[in-house]
Amino acid sequence: MFTEDISAFFSTADFATTASFAGGADVPVIFDAAAVQGSVGPLGMVSAMPAITLPSAQVPASPVGVIVVVTVDGATVSYVVADAQPDGTGITRLLLEVA
Repeated sequence: MFTEDISAFFSTADFATTASFAGGADVPVIFDAAAVQGSVGPLGMVSAMPAITLPSAQVPASPVGVIVVVTVDGATVSYVVADAQPDGTGITRLLLEVA
C-alpha cells in the first residue's frame, strides 16, 4: 500500500507554525484564520474562523474542548477546539474558538 509523506507540508521552515495542546508537546500545524461571510440581515456579517490543519496521528483522542496554544509570527493565542474534521487521508482540520 502506498503511504504519502506529508512531512514537507508541516515544516516550520516553510508552511507551518507551532501549536501545543494542553499537556502535550509542540506540534507543527498550518494555521488559517480566513474571513467567513455570513447571511445576517441585508448587509451580512464577516468574522474570522481560525483553524489548524495537522496530521491526524498528532490529534488528541478527543480533541473537542481541548485548549491549544498557537504561535503565529511570534505571538501566542489560546484557542479551544470546537470541531474536528478528519479528511480520511491522514490530515485533520480543527476548527478553533478563542479561549
